[in-house]
Amino acid sequence: MINKNIKGITLIEILIGVVISSIMMGAMLTSYKVVDGSYRQIIDKASIGNSSRALSEMLLRDIRMGGYKHFDDPLITFSDNGRVDIPIEINKSVNNECCDGITIIYGDFNGSLVGDARFIRYKVRYSSRASATEEGVFQILKTNQQWNNTAGEWEDNADNFETYTEEVVADNVSDIEFIVKDRLGISIDPPPTWNNQNSSMLYSIYTVEIFLTFKSKNDFYKKDRERTVISLFDTDRNQSNNDRFLRESLMFNGYTRNLEAYR
Repeated sequence: MINKNIKGITLIEILIGVVISSIMMGAMLTSYKVVDGSYRQIIDKASIGNSSRALSEMLLRDIRMGGYKHFDDPLITFSDNGRVDIPIEINKSVNNECCDGITIIYGDFNGSLVGDARFIRYKVRYSSRASATEEGVFQILKTNQQWNNTAGEWEDNADNFETYTEEVVADNVSDIEFIVKDRLGISIDPPPTWNNQNSSMLYSIYTVEIFLTFKSKNDFYKKDRERTVISLFDTDRNQSNNDRFLRESLMFNGYTRNLEAYR
């Protein structure tokens, strides 16, 4: 016998199920895009934080070392201009473009050697270069040279693992500023060099304030809009850009503890 009470699914019910499933899939896709966008923003901010932390720690360590010498260090080193090198020298950017540079000189000691060979002197230089692929983005380069007392010159020897030339230590940098201040917290402007009006304050640098601005690698905001990064020290260095990228600034203070002996 044929059971006439068996019921199936009508075409209308199937269509209703498809519509409901489509709505659910659309809602899930929208939620995924929102979560994915938030995740990417978190990754970009974390990347900026990690990059700025790594660069700042490197800079702060070298600034703290600036001017250090072993108590009986007899080495006399010279800069490119033929004068005795100074512990910390700031090279301000030209035409308020990225980025400021800094040169730091400090000593070290190797007790396993004898004579003057025990005393070591390093010259560390931070500079920048524009990205070859993206406008308004810069790389921070670090060069570490060692004084050759026999030759009487600074050198970066390939056989010496402690020296190197223009290694990239940070990328996606939008700007970096260095401001030097005396013990009273007053800015020394322009930063002292051996031949400018503040040359008498070469050893009066008490702190070096570092103002870093990094740019996100990916679009951070949903829409293009003009956003301005305000410089803490020079309004001419304000950055206005009409795009979707995040530019985040961080500030650090480095204390020149070893310049006390010269003050």
